[in-house]
Amino acid sequence: MSGLRKSLVAASLACACAAHPAKPPAQDALPGGTPAPDAAPAVRPSDADGFLAPNAEDVDGAPMYVHYTEADMPLRVDVELPKLAARYASRDATDAAVIEAIRAWETAIQRVLPWFQLEIVRGVRDADIGVEWKTRITGGAAGWGGVAWSVDGGRLRVHGRLEYATKPCLEIECQLDLAHLKLLVTHEFGHTLGLGHCLDCDSAMNYSWETLDRVLITDVDVKTIQALYRLPNGTRTDGTLARALRPAAPAQ
Repeated sequence: MSGLRKSLVAASLACACAAHPAKPPAQDALPGGTPAPDAAPAVRPSDADGFLAPNAEDVDGAPMYVHYTEADMPLRVDVELPKLAARYASRDATDAAVIEAIRAWETAIQRVLPWFQLEIVRGVRDADIGVEWKTRITGGAAGWGGVAWSVDGGRLRVHGRLEYATKPCLEIECQLDLAHLKLLVTHEFGHTLGLGHCLDCDSAMNYSWETLDRVLITDVDVKTIQALYRLPNGTRTDGTLARALRPAAPAQ
């Protein structure tokens, strides 16, 4: 692999795990940081949890964990057909590679969470996860993925978004081939499922270019998903629930 291609792959995977919380309506939030009753113990990830880490912020900025639930299944994933194909590939083959990378998560996760299911759709703008092809991505990376959350009818709902470029810079060598594209989409889709980075493990969420020669989704990724989805949705690191999910404060 040339130096430029190697640097491109490293840069494309060196994304921030983007968790942009959508603030719920003000009337749902408790005033003054009122503690939730019967608060659970603080969440302290262990080695058995893989690389579990907070992936969102509550309305007061407190770190917390959000994820999809069995009630959200199947997750509708709106995949946009790329306008520029991967290097030496057709647009159809490029599209198939993106979908294959996404489906790999479904296959891996179903081993521990049989209810986890994805549905690939087209042109559904209110899908649970949107996958969008971009000509360029801000910051020079080839991909970006993350989660946001909102509260709907007293229930916390998670939404994912992924953006990718098949040629993130003008040089010819910047155009990703299918293998690099699948690595990129696998990594970024992991972010849309709520995962962060794992820089010291053999994992799809390690953004080092050296992972090109490794298995994409490993047991540690699946273990971390399992630990995350085991938590009550909206659990803060102090063990309490998101403020918008707590019972209304009694009238004074």
